[in-house]
Amino acid sequence: MKNQDSSTHSERRGILLMLASVLLFAGTALLLSYINKTYTVNGWVASAYRAIFGLIVVFAMQGSTGKLALHRIFTRPLLFARGFIGGCTIPLYYITIMELGPGRAGMITGSYPLFAAIFAMLFLGEVVTRRYFIYIAIALFGLVAVFSENGLEGSKPLYDLVALIGAAAGGICVVLIRHLRHTETTSNIFAAQCLFTLILGVSIGRSQLWIRDPLVLALVILASLTVIGGQLCITEAFRRISVSKGSTLQMLTPVTTVIGSAYLLGESFGLMEIAGGAAIIFASYKIVTSRR
Repeated sequence: MKNQDSSTHSERRGILLMLASVLLFAGTALLLSYINKTYTVNGWVASAYRAIFGLIVVFAMQGSTGKLALHRIFTRPLLFARGFIGGCTIPLYYITIMELGPGRAGMITGSYPLFAAIFAMLFLGEVVTRRYFIYIAIALFGLVAVFSENGLEGSKPLYDLVALIGAAAGGICVVLIRHLRHTETTSNIFAAQCLFTLILGVSIGRSQLWIRDPLVLALVILASLTVIGGQLCITEAFRRISVSKGSTLQMLTPVTTVIGSAYLLGESFGLMEIAGGAAIIFASYKIVTSRR
């Protein structure tokens, strides 16, 4: 009985942590959009600050996430690839949030499980059922629906494409992480992304990185800490609940972002966008939970 109570308590805590990650990820997207519209802080600057604080957290948590060995990033080709691709994905996502709005950007980038499934089949040789291809087709239909609807004033096709590239890059990162987890510590895998994000952010952000307004600086740091908090919550949550249950809850992230953006930031959506976003979320959920 005691073991059962302990298991139930652990699962309940895992669910709460996963829900916390959903709120933190959605909150980060909304906060980034607000910072950009109000104080014109761009995605390169925001991603650079995220990378700085991400490296600090990784360094501080080596005891639980594994020893940090930065030199391996430049001596292990797959870890280097994970870092470079992941390092590009973060700024791309931040830029699309600011240019398209958190809701539309979240719908498109939320399709990353579709690309992860395709890349896993191509490069890892994963065997999948016919039903898998149905879900992939539904996700593709959802993307077409989102792209065909100009629900936001001044739709920006170029940034739609950037968001799609970011989703594809995110899918590649998922495949790389699944391969690297057998040979690399969590610290190295996460730090690789942070390092390249920092390099890109500093190279392009340059003089804009120095934020003189204390309030703006505080908001940028807050956005960095909320996303890191979300990553820590999701990591701990998956230790307590099943992948299926955790993935189901994570699908609430784009939904929460869309609702929050509509109510708090005034982002508007067309019928096709809503239908397409729903199709993407449903298909992504089925792809993640049915993976063998």
